[in-house]
Amino acid sequence: MSSAGVIGTSLWKAVNPPPPPALPLDGRAATDVLIIGAGVAGLSLGLHLSAKHVDTVILESESGANAATSASAGIVAPQLVRTTPNAVLKALGTEIGARLVRMIAESGRYAFDLIDQLGIQCSATQSGFLNPVTGLRGAARHAQLVEEWRPFRDDLRLIDDTEVRALSGCRGYSAAILDSSGGGLDPVAYSQGLAKAILKRHVALHHNSRVLSLTRSGNRWLAQTPSGEVTARRVVLCANGGNVALHPALAQTVLPLLVCEVATRPLPASMREKILPQGHVLTDSATNVFSIRFDRAGRLITACPGRNKIDYAQIDDLINARLATLIPDYRRTPLEYIWQGTAWLNTTLLPRVLRVEDGLWAVQACNGRGIAVNTIIGRELGRWLAEPNEGAPLVPIESPRRVTGFILARYLPELMMGGAAIAKRTLERIGWRT
Repeated sequence: MSSAGVIGTSLWKAVNPPPPPALPLDGRAATDVLIIGAGVAGLSLGLHLSAKHVDTVILESESGANAATSASAGIVAPQLVRTTPNAVLKALGTEIGARLVRMIAESGRYAFDLIDQLGIQCSATQSGFLNPVTGLRGAARHAQLVEEWRPFRDDLRLIDDTEVRALSGCRGYSAAILDSSGGGLDPVAYSQGLAKAILKRHVALHHNSRVLSLTRSGNRWLAQTPSGEVTARRVVLCANGGNVALHPALAQTVLPLLVCEVATRPLPASMREKILPQGHVLTDSATNVFSIRFDRAGRLITACPGRNKIDYAQIDDLINARLATLIPDYRRTPLEYIWQGTAWLNTTLLPRVLRVEDGLWAVQACNGRGIAVNTIIGRELGRWLAEPNEGAPLVPIESPRRVTGFILARYLPELMMGGAAIAKRTLERIGWRT
């Protein structure tokens, strides 16, 4: 391993400077909206509330750009997860379903437009998102999927096996959906850019301010931290998996999926010109998902199912063998960074906001697609909280629902990533969408 590389350290945290200073909460504060969690969802919400001149406080338990943000691969994929627009319309109804599908369709372009508007330096490249499939049935399903999206967007194109090979350098795929609104970015730099924009607008952002308790006090909420407290008329929980510890109604409502992300040493030009030569990012539709992209230094980033204990040699062999199998022009390259994160999933695999109690909401489960989706959810919630009479947000507001068979189901996302057929059958029996 290169001396620059570190096992257990996110590539993004290693290549970025520390986050902008945001002192811990000290003493008492009062606000209209309290946001708990300063990931992409919380920062985007704070940014959009500030644009509407809504008094806002943001509390973050760590130093910023941690947890899901730093663990991300940085892929902007404005697509649904293992479902289709028609299925969403059927499940949610025509009106609500269409709003959600439109939001997903818009999310990639909105995120990149916001980056441009704020001048955030995060290596953002709207180079396109490739979603390939194998087999004739997979190609037929993708053709139908493009047609289902057509009423909502015109930026998707079905490409054949020859074009998939040319754009990706990968073998074995029969077709792909090319989404021109997708791409990649440095998620930590993006998060830090949002935080800087918020601080410029004089929003109260406090790092290292873990919420120890959240209770109702009259018509306001009271959040207590180790060194202070905040009272707020309204609260939005944006702490991702940490939401479940903040209110009992959120217990057992999401499932964890441990994912191991890796980055190779920078690849030589001879490989770079054959693998994703036009800078696309790729995530396929296999159960055991295969995903690749490059960072700005030419490191190839990919992933595999997470481990309770990381064995460097084992991960190195596993990743290099898989890359060599799927990419003919790839040659074994040492891994420079290995890090893990948790993707939080719900049973519909759709983005959602939960109404937990009066004046208390939770942005719940990004389902592995948090960068673009959480950015636009911040816009939608910000608009709705500031102007509730101007129409419902594009993201549905739902009630908390516990996962059926949670004790068993919490282990199944990991089994699904490994391609276990028994896991798939079990998920279907307990109502999990596969």
